[in-house]
Amino acid sequence: MQRTIDRALPYGLAAVFTVVVQGLSLAEFLPVPLALLAGATWAGMIGLIASRVRRKPTVSAWVEDGLVALGATAMALFAFGGAVGLMMMGAALDSSSVTGETMVSMFLPSIPIAIAANVPTELFVIPGLLILGWRTGFRRVLIVVAAGLYFVLRVWTYLVFAADRLDLADAERSTTPLTAAERVRFAAAFHVDDPRWILNLLIFAVFLAAAFLSRARDLKR
Repeated sequence: MQRTIDRALPYGLAAVFTVVVQGLSLAEFLPVPLALLAGATWAGMIGLIASRVRRKPTVSAWVEDGLVALGATAMALFAFGGAVGLMMMGAALDSSSVTGETMVSMFLPSIPIAIAANVPTELFVIPGLLILGWRTGFRRVLIVVAAGLYFVLRVWTYLVFAADRLDLADAERSTTPLTAAERVRFAAAFHVDDPRWILNLLIFAVFLAAAFLSRARDLKR
Protein backbone atom coordinates (compact mmCIF):
# COMPACT_ATOMS: atom_id res chain seq x y z
CA MET A 1 0.00 0.00 0.00
CA GLN A 2 2.76 2.43 0.98
CA ARG A 3 4.69 1.61 -2.18
CA THR A 4 1.61 2.37 -4.29
CA ILE A 5 1.18 5.71 -2.53
CA ASP A 6 4.85 6.58 -3.07
CA ARG A 7 4.55 5.80 -6.78
CA ALA A 8 1.35 7.80 -7.20
CA LEU A 9 2.38 10.82 -5.11
CA PRO A 10 4.55 12.62 -7.72
CA TYR A 11 1.84 12.21 -10.34
CA GLY A 12 -0.73 13.55 -7.90
CA LEU A 13 1.41 16.57 -7.02
CA ALA A 14 2.10 17.30 -10.68
CA ALA A 15 -1.62 17.00 -11.46
CA VAL A 16 -2.69 19.34 -8.63
CA PHE A 17 -0.09 21.90 -9.69
CA THR A 18 -1.13 21.76 -13.34
CA VAL A 19 -4.89 21.82 -12.75
CA VAL A 20 -4.76 24.76 -10.34
CA VAL A 21 -2.24 26.89 -12.24
CA GLN A 22 -3.68 26.22 -15.68
CA GLY A 23 -7.19 26.59 -14.33
CA LEU A 24 -6.36 30.07 -13.05
CA SER A 25 -4.56 30.94 -16.26
CA LEU A 26 -7.35 29.83 -18.59
CA ALA A 27 -10.23 31.07 -16.44
CA GLU A 28 -9.74 34.52 -17.98
CA PHE A 29 -10.72 33.12 -21.38
CA LEU A 30 -12.87 30.09 -20.56
CA PRO A 31 -15.61 29.19 -18.07
CA VAL A 32 -14.04 27.82 -14.89
CA PRO A 33 -15.21 24.19 -15.46
CA LEU A 34 -13.69 24.18 -18.95
CA ALA A 35 -10.49 25.79 -17.67
CA LEU A 36 -10.14 23.11 -15.00
CA LEU A 37 -10.92 20.39 -17.53
CA ALA A 38 -8.22 21.71 -19.85
CA GLY A 39 -5.76 21.72 -16.94
CA ALA A 40 -6.70 18.16 -16.01
CA THR A 41 -6.31 17.02 -19.62
CA TRP A 42 -2.84 18.52 -19.81
CA ALA A 43 -1.93 16.98 -16.45
CA GLY A 44 -2.92 13.57 -17.80
CA MET A 45 -0.80 14.07 -20.92
CA ILE A 46 2.23 15.17 -18.94
CA GLY A 47 1.84 12.22 -16.59
CA LEU A 48 1.66 9.80 -19.52
CA ILE A 49 4.68 11.28 -21.28
CA ALA A 50 6.74 11.45 -18.08
CA SER A 51 5.92 7.85 -17.17
CA ARG A 52 7.24 6.69 -20.54
CA VAL A 53 10.37 8.82 -20.26
CA ARG A 54 11.08 7.40 -16.78
CA ARG A 55 11.39 3.92 -18.27
CA LYS A 56 14.54 5.02 -20.11
CA PRO A 57 17.11 5.99 -17.44
CA THR A 58 19.54 7.80 -19.74
CA VAL A 59 16.86 9.79 -21.56
CA SER A 60 15.12 10.53 -18.27
CA ALA A 61 18.35 11.84 -16.76
CA TRP A 62 19.04 14.19 -19.66
CA VAL A 63 15.45 15.45 -19.77
CA GLU A 64 15.48 16.05 -16.02
CA ASP A 65 18.73 18.00 -16.19
CA GLY A 66 17.39 19.98 -19.15
CA LEU A 67 14.23 20.92 -17.27
CA VAL A 68 16.28 22.06 -14.27
CA ALA A 69 18.45 24.22 -16.54
CA LEU A 70 15.36 25.68 -18.23
CA GLY A 71 13.79 26.44 -14.86
CA ALA A 72 16.94 28.16 -13.62
CA THR A 73 17.16 30.25 -16.79
CA ALA A 74 13.53 31.35 -16.58
CA MET A 75 13.80 32.29 -12.91
CA ALA A 76 17.04 34.21 -13.51
CA LEU A 77 15.24 36.20 -16.18
CA PHE A 78 12.40 37.02 -13.82
CA ALA A 79 14.52 37.66 -10.74
CA PHE A 80 17.12 39.95 -12.27
CA GLY A 81 15.30 41.25 -15.33
CA GLY A 82 12.12 41.81 -13.35
CA ALA A 83 13.92 43.70 -10.61
CA VAL A 84 15.65 45.97 -13.15
CA GLY A 85 12.36 46.57 -14.97
CA LEU A 86 10.59 47.56 -11.75
CA MET A 87 13.40 49.93 -10.83
CA MET A 88 13.27 51.54 -14.28
CA MET A 89 9.51 52.07 -14.06
CA GLY A 90 9.85 53.42 -10.54
CA ALA A 91 12.50 55.89 -11.68
CA ALA A 92 10.36 56.90 -14.67
CA LEU A 93 7.39 57.62 -12.40
CA ASP A 94 9.60 59.98 -10.40
CA SER A 95 10.24 62.01 -13.56
CA SER A 96 8.29 65.23 -13.89
CA SER A 97 7.54 64.70 -17.59
CA VAL A 98 6.70 61.00 -17.88
CA THR A 99 3.53 60.19 -19.83
CA GLY A 100 1.17 57.25 -19.99
CA GLU A 101 2.49 56.49 -23.46
CA THR A 102 6.02 56.22 -22.09
CA MET A 103 4.99 53.93 -19.21
CA VAL A 104 3.09 51.59 -21.51
CA SER A 105 6.00 51.54 -23.98
CA MET A 106 8.31 50.49 -21.14
CA PHE A 107 5.93 47.81 -19.90
CA LEU A 108 4.79 46.12 -23.14
CA PRO A 109 8.13 44.45 -24.05
CA SER A 110 8.03 42.54 -20.76
CA ILE A 111 4.79 40.73 -21.70
CA PRO A 112 6.16 38.39 -24.42
CA ILE A 113 9.26 37.75 -22.30
CA ALA A 114 7.10 36.76 -19.33
CA ILE A 115 4.97 34.50 -21.52
CA ALA A 116 8.04 32.88 -23.09
CA ALA A 117 9.43 32.03 -19.65
CA ASN A 118 6.24 31.22 -17.76
CA VAL A 119 4.53 28.99 -20.31
CA PRO A 120 7.24 26.28 -20.49
CA THR A 121 7.82 26.50 -16.73
CA GLU A 122 4.13 26.00 -15.97
CA LEU A 123 3.46 23.39 -18.64
CA PHE A 124 6.65 21.34 -18.64
CA VAL A 125 9.33 22.24 -16.12
CA ILE A 126 7.50 21.95 -12.79
CA PRO A 127 5.13 19.04 -13.53
CA GLY A 128 7.86 17.18 -15.43
CA LEU A 129 10.41 17.55 -12.65
CA LEU A 130 7.96 16.48 -9.96
CA ILE A 131 7.64 13.15 -11.77
CA LEU A 132 11.09 12.60 -13.29
CA GLY A 133 12.96 13.91 -10.25
CA TRP A 134 11.02 11.88 -7.70
CA ARG A 135 13.91 9.83 -6.33
CA THR A 136 15.39 9.61 -2.88
CA GLY A 137 17.96 12.34 -2.40
CA PHE A 138 18.52 16.03 -1.83
CA ARG A 139 17.65 16.95 -5.42
CA ARG A 140 14.08 15.79 -4.90
CA VAL A 141 13.85 18.08 -1.88
CA LEU A 142 15.06 21.00 -3.99
CA ILE A 143 12.59 20.19 -6.77
CA VAL A 144 9.67 20.04 -4.33
CA VAL A 145 10.74 23.33 -2.73
CA ALA A 146 11.05 25.02 -6.14
CA ALA A 147 7.66 23.65 -7.19
CA GLY A 148 6.02 24.85 -3.98
CA LEU A 149 7.51 28.33 -4.24
CA TYR A 150 6.61 28.61 -7.91
CA PHE A 151 3.06 27.44 -7.16
CA VAL A 152 2.69 30.23 -4.59
CA LEU A 153 4.16 32.71 -7.08
CA ARG A 154 1.77 31.83 -9.89
CA VAL A 155 -1.34 31.72 -7.69
CA TRP A 156 -0.31 35.08 -6.21
CA THR A 157 0.17 36.49 -9.71
CA TYR A 158 -3.15 35.29 -11.09
CA LEU A 159 -5.19 36.30 -8.07
CA VAL A 160 -3.53 39.65 -7.31
CA PHE A 161 -1.35 41.03 -10.07
CA ALA A 162 -3.44 40.11 -13.13
CA ALA A 163 -6.56 41.70 -11.65
CA ASP A 164 -4.94 45.15 -11.34
CA ARG A 165 -4.01 45.80 -14.96
CA LEU A 166 -4.68 49.17 -16.52
CA ASP A 167 -6.60 49.75 -19.71
CA LEU A 168 -3.41 49.95 -21.76
CA ALA A 169 -5.25 50.98 -24.93
CA ASP A 170 -6.30 54.22 -23.24
CA ALA A 171 -3.05 54.73 -21.35
CA GLU A 172 -0.79 54.40 -24.40
CA ARG A 173 -2.57 57.34 -26.05
CA SER A 174 -1.84 59.64 -23.11
CA THR A 175 0.88 62.06 -24.21
CA THR A 176 0.56 64.59 -21.41
CA PRO A 177 2.66 64.37 -18.20
CA LEU A 178 1.02 62.18 -15.59
CA THR A 179 -0.63 63.85 -12.65
CA ALA A 180 0.18 62.81 -9.09
CA ALA A 181 -2.99 60.72 -8.93
CA GLU A 182 -2.19 59.03 -12.25
CA ARG A 183 1.33 58.21 -11.03
CA VAL A 184 -0.12 56.48 -8.00
CA ARG A 185 -2.51 54.58 -10.26
CA PHE A 186 0.28 53.47 -12.58
CA ALA A 187 2.51 52.45 -9.67
CA ALA A 188 -0.30 50.33 -8.21
CA ALA A 189 -1.29 48.78 -11.55
CA PHE A 190 2.27 47.87 -12.51
CA HIS A 191 3.11 46.84 -8.93
CA VAL A 192 6.28 48.92 -8.94
CA ASP A 193 6.89 47.94 -5.31
CA ASP A 194 6.06 44.30 -6.06
CA PRO A 195 8.21 41.94 -3.96
CA ARG A 196 7.64 38.95 -6.25
CA TRP A 197 11.12 39.30 -7.72
CA ILE A 198 12.49 38.19 -4.34
CA LEU A 199 10.47 34.98 -4.61
CA ASN A 200 11.77 34.57 -8.16
CA LEU A 201 15.30 34.94 -6.82
CA LEU A 202 14.70 32.24 -4.21
CA ILE A 203 13.34 29.85 -6.85
CA PHE A 204 16.33 30.60 -9.08
CA ALA A 205 18.70 29.78 -6.20
CA VAL A 206 16.91 26.47 -5.60
CA PHE A 207 17.05 25.53 -9.28
CA LEU A 208 20.72 26.53 -9.43
CA ALA A 209 21.51 24.28 -6.47
CA ALA A 210 19.61 21.43 -8.14
CA ALA A 211 21.63 21.96 -11.33
CA PHE A 212 24.83 21.04 -9.47
CA LEU A 213 23.29 17.66 -8.61
CA SER A 214 23.27 16.49 -12.24
CA ARG A 215 21.54 13.17 -12.73
CA ALA A 216 23.17 12.59 -16.13
CA ARG A 217 26.61 13.05 -14.57
CA ASP A 218 25.77 10.54 -11.84
CA LEU A 219 24.84 7.94 -14.46
CA LYS A 220 28.34 8.19 -15.97
CA ARG A 221 30.03 7.31 -12.70
